[in-house]
Amino acid sequence: MIVFLKKVRIKTVFSIFEPIVTEPLELCYLKSVLNNMDIESYIIDKQFGLKEPLNVIPSAVVLTGYNVAENEIIKEAGIYKTKYPKAKIIVGGVHAQINFKEFLTKEIDYICHTQSLNTFKELIKNIMNGDDSIVEGVNLFHKSAVHEHENTIPDRTLFYKMPHMFRYLEKKNVALIKGSTSCPYNCSYCFCKLLNYSYYIKADYKRMIQEMESIQANYFWIIDDVLFTDRIGALEFIGIIKKKELNLKIIGYLRADFILREKDLLPALRKAGLTEVIVGFEATNNEELKGYEKTTNALNYPEVISLLKENNIDLTALFMVKPDYRIKDFKNLYKFLKNNKIEVYTISILTPIKGTIDYELLKKKLTTLDPRKFDFLHLVLKPNLPKWMFYLLFYSVHARLLKSKRVWKYLLNSITNRMENI
Repeated sequence: MIVFLKKVRIKTVFSIFEPIVTEPLELCYLKSVLNNMDIESYIIDKQFGLKEPLNVIPSAVVLTGYNVAENEIIKEAGIYKTKYPKAKIIVGGVHAQINFKEFLTKEIDYICHTQSLNTFKELIKNIMNGDDSIVEGVNLFHKSAVHEHENTIPDRTLFYKMPHMFRYLEKKNVALIKGSTSCPYNCSYCFCKLLNYSYYIKADYKRMIQEMESIQANYFWIIDDVLFTDRIGALEFIGIIKKKELNLKIIGYLRADFILREKDLLPALRKAGLTEVIVGFEATNNEELKGYEKTTNALNYPEVISLLKENNIDLTALFMVKPDYRIKDFKNLYKFLKNNKIEVYTISILTPIKGTIDYELLKKKLTTLDPRKFDFLHLVLKPNLPKWMFYLLFYSVHARLLKSKRVWKYLLNSITNRMENI
């Protein structure tokens, strides 16, 4: 049996610069499952020049992608079904988990609406045996498809093949680490909390650190929605690394309220290797945060930023702008960035994602249903300002990034690398 594992991608405005490039981790997990089953498989990803091997006919093709790639995934399924009529076409990934009904087309044979790797394994077994019976968590919606911890370690062949490709701005040779599933918080705009049927699985820190020990990387980006939810978890994490005397460099997500509440732990976390924190501030005023059900206090944000600086921990700050923003709102955001000397940040346009409650509530007000526009960089709801003015202000606030030493370091490295490859 031969399986193709393909990441379907859609380019955005920022694809030109590619400040962040990561391995297709979900495919690396699937490849690991197939390796353990002694099944030949190939990762296909145009971002890394990985094409279908010549003269190889797959028994199954797995397609994954984010919400913006929905139509492209269906299109790709049709192409593969025509080219390999006997191959089973499987669709999975976070978007398909919540919106599996969107992929009920004749070109697609199976839709995985669970993150369970054991479910994927059972599905492959069925295909191998010519068994068409339904696997729980595939095609039919089963609440029991909720999964617990699984012990699979992703295949890192691609990572070791081109480590220079994987970066987080100026930080190079960055490996992705995944420990938890779903999210324990209830922010109204969040898609991640819906995964695994909103059943949150906390990371196993001992297992996570063991995995990091086994990887030759300069940095480890832990992509869990929150690295720690409480003090106990942080102390456990610090304790394991201290006992093992590890020298790690870690990027992770923390909430602003956790940083403020457990500020005395920041020196120990920095010593344990936490070099960069990604914080979802979202807005600079509590009225907006209340609307998002964020449960953090914007008045505390300046102190949070200062605490990270004092402990020599880099910050990537995440913000959102609402379609009903006016000129004064953009000015307030720019002022906040300037006053707090935030060097690295991202700004998204508030976008209701298919599968969330917000999407259903606002569906009739959407100005487009084109999945490619739901990339957090396009307006999909009518703005208060003229559209051209909204976009002008939106990208003007981004212009402050050109004052960032980290951004310039990345840009200069990127230009140098491209010139060397000419």
